[in-house]
Amino acid sequence: MNRNEIDYTCRAMSKAVLLINLGTPAEPTAAGLRAFYRHFFADRLVFDINPLGLWLLRNLIILPLRAPRTAKDYAGIWLDEGSPLQVYSERVREGVQAGFDGAGGDVAVGIGMAYSRPFIAETMAEFEARGCDEIVVFPLYPQYARATTESAAQAVRATAAGWRSQPKLRFIDDFFAEPLFIDAWARIIRDNLADATIDHLVFSYHGLPEAQIRKADRNGCCDFGACCDRVGEANRYCYRAQCLATSRAIVQELGEEAGPWSSAFQSRFGPSEWIKPYLDEHLLELLAQGRKRIAVATPSFVTDCLETLHEIGCEYREQFIEAGGEELILLPNLNDSREWIDAVYEMAAAKLG
Repeated sequence: MNRNEIDYTCRAMSKAVLLINLGTPAEPTAAGLRAFYRHFFADRLVFDINPLGLWLLRNLIILPLRAPRTAKDYAGIWLDEGSPLQVYSERVREGVQAGFDGAGGDVAVGIGMAYSRPFIAETMAEFEARGCDEIVVFPLYPQYARATTESAAQAVRATAAGWRSQPKLRFIDDFFAEPLFIDAWARIIRDNLADATIDHLVFSYHGLPEAQIRKADRNGCCDFGACCDRVGEANRYCYRAQCLATSRAIVQELGEEAGPWSSAFQSRFGPSEWIKPYLDEHLLELLAQGRKRIAVATPSFVTDCLETLHEIGCEYREQFIEAGGEELILLPNLNDSREWIDAVYEMAAAKLG
């Protein structure tokens, strides 16, 4: 059976957990990237621009030009079993399924990808066939954003609306400060820096255009400054505020082991303003301050992917070393660590009740 095909056992289940992630190319080739990008660049919650402009971007720039270049980058991070995101997601699914099976629950655990197989609709169809009438929808995006969390939720609701009997949906909107998530990241940092000497720890989060943050700001409190120093009722779903809260929570768990630290944002695209500070510029600022040995953690992701392994581990590391840095340590992500599998199981089980 092809690794992108749904291969979950077919026994009847009354409950389910849907683990959602963005998705990944099926193969590290230009054709594989083009297939992935056709779905990704069609999501209007991600690319909230003029439809004609989006069509031109996708068909005149992304598919013919970016896809072949990015395919080479994917080839550099590809595992023997496939894409890191696909491989680690499946291992987590297996671990969480084993947790429910061991507890004697009739719970099916499936993966739904937003832009690649198995698509959200495919896994939801499998759940319907198995008689699942209660589903925990668990987007594996720690911090809430319209372009990720809300996009996934809309896809699930649209699919469920076509069911003959409507399932009960329980959504996990975010887990940016969930103790299990924080503890898992603190363990990753402790274990990987135990024998290292660093000058500074940077928490890097995937960036978003400022316009997207403002559009989601229903209370008019967003100024990309001190308003993000705490998460309150007014900015409960502010992506930037949640990212900074994640950093503070991990540092609090680490205690004195954290040392000097800061937060930054990566992966900006296009000419518009994105949330700041930008990671590439921030690393050079730290270097100018004499911080030559830097470690980078990436807690807006739950698995290593192109944005961690290639963008930071290759591109930013090369820039940093060429500018005079001595070492840039990219910490591994949660991936399929036992702590993370246990955390996903516990959060999903708590939501099922």
